Amino acid sequence: MGKNILFLATVDSHIYYFHIPFMKLLKEMGYCVEVVASNVGFTERIEKEGFKVYNISFSRNPISFSNIKTFFILLWLIREKKYIMLHTHTPVASFVGRIAAKLAGVPHIIYTAHGFHFHEHGSKLKNFAYYRLEKFAGKFTDVIIAINSDDYKVAIDKKIVFNGKVVYIKGVGVGLEKFSPVSISLQKKYKYCNELHIEEKDFVIISIAELIKRKNVIDIIKALRVVNSWGKPVQLLVVGDGPLRDELRNFSACDDLIKDRVFFLGKRFDIPELLSISDLFVMTSYHEGLPRAMMEAMAMERPIVAYNIRGVRDLVEDGVNGFLVPFGDVKTLSEKIKYLLEHPKIAEEMGKRSRERIEKEFSLDVILPEMEKLYKEILESEYN
Repeated sequence: MGKNILFLATVDSHIYYFHIPFMKLLKEMGYCVEVVASNVGFTERIEKEGFKVYNISFSRNPISFSNIKTFFILLWLIREKKYIMLHTHTPVASFVGRIAAKLAGVPHIIYTAHGFHFHEHGSKLKNFAYYRLEKFAGKFTDVIIAINSDDYKVAIDKKIVFNGKVVYIKGVGVGLEKFSPVSISLQKKYKYCNELHIEEKDFVIISIAELIKRKNVIDIIKALRVVNSWGKPVQLLVVGDGPLRDELRNFSACDDLIKDRVFFLGKRFDIPELLSISDLFVMTSYHEGLPRAMMEAMAMERPIVAYNIRGVRDLVEDGVNGFLVPFGDVKTLSEKIKYLLEHPKIAEEMGKRSRERIEKEFSLDVILPEMEKLYKEILESEYN
């Protein structure tokens, strides 16, 4: 039997940001790991890490005609390369890929659910449709990895996998060396503050998110306005890009209270440095799987204020390392931000507990051995 393994995602950025450590792990175990994903600018980076990438495009609509074409291309590739395992990520690629892999006779099909698309704040119609699609694709799946406790429970209770098993592994891990508060010098912090015209007295909030509806960054900006209306000097760093960028920028620019206090920084690769000059990480998404950006902020000893949604409540213990706020409650969100602004010692203690939680449960040092054990269990079963 060959030793080819395929990692599959809708876009190559997902592979690059989240799965290189696990691909390297499999490579060290003696397997040849390859990637299929649409090229959104990260293929060259992945190949520099030593992994062949096949650029195949996916539509966001799982039943679109273009995905039917993609299905047959993928089916041909999988048969040609004789992969012994498919590890698939992201909803569309996972839906198409699992069916193709099963028809091609791949012995082991693993699907990491980075947050099911049916969730507590979704519409009934969309939730029903996404649930049925997951149930259908579950017939072509051997193992589902759930990365938060809510999805794990749902996958078990609803029998999402027809004849396989569900495993709970807490996300993709955070590198503790890269995301460490002691890794950024004071000189570098001063440099960043000067470049952004942030003064020492300012309280700095950071949001790291794609600027799309699901991430709901508008609520953070609204909360910023409320806090500034109370006479508190607060700045907001918005890290990320997306189709709502201009809308959010215009919303901020039209308000005298906040127009000079919101910095749209776009996509950045200096996240540890930006986190080092912030005081608080805020998230107001509609739904998440297990937010990596939040875990990185926690590793950098930042307290968290966020809406109480799936995935987030796995990371934040209310009143311990941050505050969980009822979804959509901008007033309470503002009050919690103000509280931490006015109680820096408590904020500092919460930040330290954030780091402790990542070290104990969510670091790469914890997650990699769990994945190695799972991979061995799955791959060795081929020969039993």
